[in-house]
Amino acid sequence: MLKQINEQLDTLYHAYALSTGIGIQTHIYLEGQPINFRFEQEDGKYSKLVTTGNFSEWMAWATGDWKKAAPTIKALAKPYGVGWDNENGALYLRFRRNEMSIAQAVLRLQQAVFIVSALGSV
Repeated sequence: MLKQINEQLDTLYHAYALSTGIGIQTHIYLEGQPINFRFEQEDGKYSKLVTTGNFSEWMAWATGDWKKAAPTIKALAKPYGVGWDNENGALYLRFRRNEMSIAQAVLRLQQAVFIVSALGSV
């Protein structure tokens, strides 16, 4: 049973190498496009999880203008400790790995993605 549970849990996320960090496949899809995350080490203390370009494209289409929607996006993401990069149309979570595990960070960013991606035209 333990082996089966571990195999099932391994299908939730998958890490892979990127030239700009580590990719995390989330199995979230919007209109058939995967919404994955990029993990980056900023320095010895901080790490950052960022949504990738597919999420930016979704937000541009769904909101009509993410820059106008920025105050609403920020308000929706704030309870999860997630920020909004208004230039790139990306959600991000900056954290200290000794204060938050990568798993916790992924779950927080994923929750914010679910909420923010449901935002319609503004």
